[in-house]
Amino acid sequence: MKKKLISLLLVFSCPLIFAGISFDNLTIDSDNNVLYKINHSFSGAVSYDTLFSIKLNGEKSVGPDNLPDILTCYPEDLSSFNGGNLMQVRNRYGTALYDFSNDSLKWIARSSIIPEKAETLSPITASPDGLWCVFVKKTSSSTGELIIQEVATRKYVILDKEAKFDYSCVNIKWSCDSKYFLYEKNSSIYFCNPDAMFKGLQITENCRRIGNGTINSVEWCGANKIVFVDCDIVYLLDAKEFASFGMYSSFFPFGKILGRLNEKFDSECMTFSINDDATEMVTVKSNNYVTYYRIKNESNTYLEVKNIISCKTQTEGVFKISVFWLNKKLPVIWADRIDSVSKHSAYIFCAWNRNSASAEVTDVTATPVLSPDGKYFAYGCDGNCEVLKINSDSEWNLFAKIPEETVSLSFKNNSELVIGGKETVKLYEMTTGKVILLFLSSVQSATWDNASGKICAKTENYKQNFIYNSEKNTWYVSEKAEPKPLCVQNDDYRIYKADSKNTRYDNGIYVRSLSAKTNTFALYREVMQKSSPKKKIAITFDLLDCADGLDSIIALCKKYNIKPTYFVNGEFIRRYPFEIKRVAESGAEVGSLFSSCIDLTNDFYKITEDFVRRGLARNEDEYFQCTKKELALLWHAPFYKSNQVIREAGNKSGYSYVDFPLDVSSLDTKGGKAIESRIIPITVGVQSESDKNVFYRKLELLINSLFEADYEIVTVGELN
Repeated sequence: MKKKLISLLLVFSCPLIFAGISFDNLTIDSDNNVLYKINHSFSGAVSYDTLFSIKLNGEKSVGPDNLPDILTCYPEDLSSFNGGNLMQVRNRYGTALYDFSNDSLKWIARSSIIPEKAETLSPITASPDGLWCVFVKKTSSSTGELIIQEVATRKYVILDKEAKFDYSCVNIKWSCDSKYFLYEKNSSIYFCNPDAMFKGLQITENCRRIGNGTINSVEWCGANKIVFVDCDIVYLLDAKEFASFGMYSSFFPFGKILGRLNEKFDSECMTFSINDDATEMVTVKSNNYVTYYRIKNESNTYLEVKNIISCKTQTEGVFKISVFWLNKKLPVIWADRIDSVSKHSAYIFCAWNRNSASAEVTDVTATPVLSPDGKYFAYGCDGNCEVLKINSDSEWNLFAKIPEETVSLSFKNNSELVIGGKETVKLYEMTTGKVILLFLSSVQSATWDNASGKICAKTENYKQNFIYNSEKNTWYVSEKAEPKPLCVQNDDYRIYKADSKNTRYDNGIYVRSLSAKTNTFALYREVMQKSSPKKKIAITFDLLDCADGLDSIIALCKKYNIKPTYFVNGEFIRRYPFEIKRVAESGAEVGSLFSSCIDLTNDFYKITEDFVRRGLARNEDEYFQCTKKELALLWHAPFYKSNQVIREAGNKSGYSYVDFPLDVSSLDTKGGKAIESRIIPITVGVQSESDKNVFYRKLELLINSLFEADYEIVTVGELN
């Protein structure tokens, strides 16, 4: 059923995070135009300034009919489409489109108020031609409505009312010609022709089913073919046969069989990637094990295994693996990792040759992107944008290093790269090395140019002044600008900063009217509204006997700038000393989980005060020897099973006991008690094949749900 969207803002529905909001750079001209900056400091996203301008109109200065203009556009997310003619820029204030045909930036969806709950951006996948977009409109903590929307008309169709929600991606994959996309629903894969769907000509969904699995089970191959993995069989399907295939898939087998994998493909914990001509394939298991296959194109025979790599033996701290195809033929592995000082770094190497070129990338700031033809590979790191070029012999070398602290990247085409930096968004031309300014991301100060009367700004790291083009919402460099001093008063108004009654704001902008009826008012009324203090809650991780997922947890807590509490036992320290060092270096609070992972209340053991105190002391010593740091004087018995003797023994050793009255087997049974006790305990590791969906895998959803509910995530030691 087709519907009309009330506003494109629905596209950006997602969990929100309370922010500390502050105003700065107040200045007013003789025509009552005001410039000011707003800064948001919140967990989960970079803090940056956004420049606004507004014309004062008494107490009704800010309202639906007089919204301030947004003059800078921070590139939290960049994506190119429509053949590189358009670029979408997304941030906490909404979505803007940069049109390369007339070099202009236009907001197509923006917030009408200051977002007190700043967005954690939900992913949106646009078709390559820019005519369609697919997203999940969140309706619960982990699910939502999978929606395809026609960009021009804003009409949309709900594909799945109970789709999985994920902050990393939307579970769909577009063909390169935008004719089809594949999507996941109820553990099955379906194809869709958006043009036919919006014209009412699409065949029913049950006739568009490709097979069992998740979106990880399928990949596009070239222009109009897909590769589908079912169990251990690899199939090749032609999109031209979709209609007949979907109608008769219950009676006939899949398309052409390319061969068999050497193991069962589990789409819940495995992904695969394939080159354009379906001759090479890479599988990734548990974000660690990489298997590189050569496809012989012989039915029912095993694919040739060219290489098997454990990424964690190549470099420590790996939490995510991505595959990129050089020249669309050979695979390069990008391994995101937490390094020794808990920074986001990466390791890149060739899957086809373990001894070939490799590189360590430190302090990664922007996700890597590959040019459409596979010849250029770009990423942000260590205050620069680095571009690698692929040689004819499929080796790489550093092609360019652009000094820009990079936030996001997007290739416009095969030879032009858009660099979204902290201060500027620029276009880099590979062939000439020319860098072209598109617009500003943020500014250090802004006023008016004395000569031209136009808005003039300075950034932190550029010596030049920038002049604002109000018609195109862009900026250009000026060597002759004469910035006026900041001015807070004219004949009609005086503006100033003062404290806010709203704890979500560090200050507020206040306006004193000097003509006609004299009065003082807040430019934003929100600063005068009292707000309740945030509730505090702690997330704890029990490190028992398996380190599975620990590096992902450390990376995620770093991303959201939260410090959890870990409880660790001696056996875990002995098994995983390198992982424990990364936990200690992350700055988290670490308590004791005793020296052994046993049920201390089991009648089989005779637990005495001396036994408990010795076990706690031994755990302290082992942790110090491993990390050179001390444990926090917090503990709980393994599995939260204790009695009076156990607790008193810990108290006499100087420890505070952390209790949680529950059955810890599942979150569903402990959710209410977790909120009541203000502690959410999570066990790290996968102990059995049936335990793939352990709760730490949903940690990002949990964090955002807590922020949305106005919780501040703190350590156990910070709970009152």
